[in-house]
Amino acid sequence: MLRLKPFSIFLDEGTNLGSGELGKPNSKTGEARTDILRKLIQAKKPLELVKGGSVVVGDIDGAMKAIDQYEKDGSIFALLDTKGNSIKITQLKKSAPFGGGGSGAGGGTIQTAIAESAQCVWNVAMLDLGVATPIDDYTDEVLTKAFSKVDVGKTSLKEVLGIDDAWKNSAYLSAQLLIKEGYIKKGMTFHRDSKLMKSIYAAKNVAFKNNDFPKFTDDKWNPGDIWAVAPNFDIKSLNTATVRGLQKSILENFVNRTCVGISLKKIVKKAKAKELNVELPPDTDDYKVIKAAAKAIKSGRGDIWSSKGGTIQYDDGYLMVKDNSAYGSIKAEIEGKTARGGGVGWGYIKDSAKQTLRLVLPEVKTIARAAKKIAKGDKKESEKMFKLMAQVEGTTQKEFDQNIKTKKGDWIHAKLGTLYMIAAVEKFGGRKTNRWITKLINYAGSKTEDSSAYVKIYE
Repeated sequence: MLRLKPFSIFLDEGTNLGSGELGKPNSKTGEARTDILRKLIQAKKPLELVKGGSVVVGDIDGAMKAIDQYEKDGSIFALLDTKGNSIKITQLKKSAPFGGGGSGAGGGTIQTAIAESAQCVWNVAMLDLGVATPIDDYTDEVLTKAFSKVDVGKTSLKEVLGIDDAWKNSAYLSAQLLIKEGYIKKGMTFHRDSKLMKSIYAAKNVAFKNNDFPKFTDDKWNPGDIWAVAPNFDIKSLNTATVRGLQKSILENFVNRTCVGISLKKIVKKAKAKELNVELPPDTDDYKVIKAAAKAIKSGRGDIWSSKGGTIQYDDGYLMVKDNSAYGSIKAEIEGKTARGGGVGWGYIKDSAKQTLRLVLPEVKTIARAAKKIAKGDKKESEKMFKLMAQVEGTTQKEFDQNIKTKKGDWIHAKLGTLYMIAAVEKFGGRKTNRWITKLINYAGSKTEDSSAYVKIYE
């Protein structure tokens, strides 16, 4: 096995759990970070510190109560280690179990860029050496030569050579499968954040504008982390007159292996490949809503006041509704049996509600303004929120008045956005609601009627 000194940027130092990060789900698994923290503490596992080292929580009962309280009001708390020392949550590192960097390359934007760029380099190197070449033969000299044949934006050779053994193994196994399955061939160039790659997504913007469609996020249209391009591919050949025309162009190039979008996941033992959106229009899944609530459904813990988010349960999992940041976009994250971790922002939630329900949901800034007013005691806005909450959860005026006084503006903002969404689900119900939620789930999983062809490499 190769023994390379890990490049320092992979340590992801300075990223702590804090209040904001702990309240978000693991971006890779969709699991709530508060639940992850509970499991680690109960199992007496070491918790990594931002400044290095680790601690084991000694007061487990106290920690469970503190986490429960955090889920109610979002306040920062401290834990007691086995020596009785107080460790603030801001001192804990957002390490690998929480979806952070750890020693791998998937913990953040920079690390992700390096891992994906490294895959481009390994693809070239393996096409030169052959799939049967042992991993130990991929020396720095070999990889340096391959680096000259890729276009990976600002990622440097030093960063690519600095990935650890686990990511080298992933790049090796992924490249083997891509070659064996015929997705990449000798003579192709590999792109990550290059001018050509940006041009492909720019073509998408033109097509959507020509169709007068709402803006569509790049990775939801095609989540290709890297693109493999043959010498005869011409970016100008893409049909941008309509969304369907562009879908057809991308699919033709995908089938002919002249321009292939590749989505990457970390591989440990065996790589698998799955083609998505290779039918016109793309074949999408259908889902049915089971129930919705402005509180936790899956765990069964707490009530409408103990969590600022909500849940929409459907036949294959859950959509967890919450704020992305204080007074920021409201979003829904998938936590399901098969699809985990995908998300959809308020912009698409709002656009799809208008399309399927003929319902105009308020803008995020409108919700934020109302929340700030409610936090200051504004009667008019408070009455609007009470009516929504009473409609969704059946709360009383007395209960509302008592509890709303204890909540900060950002909590009210998240809950108010959640209430608008849950109220819409309950109001319309049936076929219309199922169609709306189906659109959100498929969008979160990059599998919509407007998405384009790509291959996913996964474990």
